[in-house]
Amino acid sequence: MEIAKTVLAWAAFAVFHSLTVSEGYERMARRAMGERAFAAFHRLLFTAYSAAATAAVLLYIRSLPDAPLYRLDGWARFLFHAVQLAGAALLLWTPWDFLEFAGVRQLARHLRGQAPEAPVPLFTGKAYAVVRHPLYLGFSLILAFHPVQTENSLASAAAIVAYFYIGTFFEERRMERAYGEAYREYRRRVPRFLPLPWS
Repeated sequence: MEIAKTVLAWAAFAVFHSLTVSEGYERMARRAMGERAFAAFHRLLFTAYSAAATAAVLLYIRSLPDAPLYRLDGWARFLFHAVQLAGAALLLWTPWDFLEFAGVRQLARHLRGQAPEAPVPLFTGKAYAVVRHPLYLGFSLILAFHPVQTENSLASAAAIVAYFYIGTFFEERRMERAYGEAYREYRRRVPRFLPLPWS
């Protein structure tokens, strides 16, 4: 029963997060806030309530009864940690600006009276030349290959990895609208989620 509650909690988060990252929600927020305020505050507000929603789900799952599922030792533990290290390496190889991602730089530009930054060109180097969603893959490897899991932690890992994968389809629609043929050509060359030749 607790596994079902865990999955449902993450599903509720996924619905909330997907709605608040959607283009329809962004259009509504632009109308409500105005262009200048939207450019300055929207990303930071999105980060804040996404972090609050994540914390709420984690606290709820922590309150549920749980049971150990497995604890790997020896060579299996070493192998799982090696896969986790590969995931961490992929994250470090992926160029991204955390302050921009969180919305801090947007607010700083607004306070300095600077114009919003222009859209950046499509970047397809480094980890993005291996898979189209290296951040999702890196975090997925770290979560899925933890050598110590309880029932609820493994259910959480499975739900989060599934949401990452499903989210790639929605994210790619936005990328295609933003970059057009350049993104379609990139999509033909590079696998979505797993660096396998047939994917």
